[in-house]
Amino acid sequence: MRIRAFLAAPVRRLSRGTRDPLPLRVWPADEVVWLDENGVRCPRAARRALAALATVGSRGRYAARAEGGGKIVAGPASALVLGDAEAEIGFVLSLTPYGYGAEPF
Repeated sequence: MRIRAFLAAPVRRLSRGTRDPLPLRVWPADEVVWLDENGVRCPRAARRALAALATVGSRGRYAARAEGGGKIVAGPASALVLGDAEAEIGFVLSLTPYGYGAEPF
């Protein structure tokens, strides 16, 4: 009986807007802060952040989305604003040494 009552109860979905927004960091002034907060100095995390940026989507704990002429890279702790293509290239070049080493992609 309890199981039927539980299954008959309406399903509540969590609203996406209930979560607090991530703090925004801005390239290049806050790059080091963003890397430390989100653990991107770890090779696996760096590769996932790069993959999310390349596909403009989500890769595990990291996601990227287009915003105006630039992109926003979101990690588990904060988001980094890349204002234009030049900022994105600079970010990729600074992140690449962390993401490519002896470990497989």
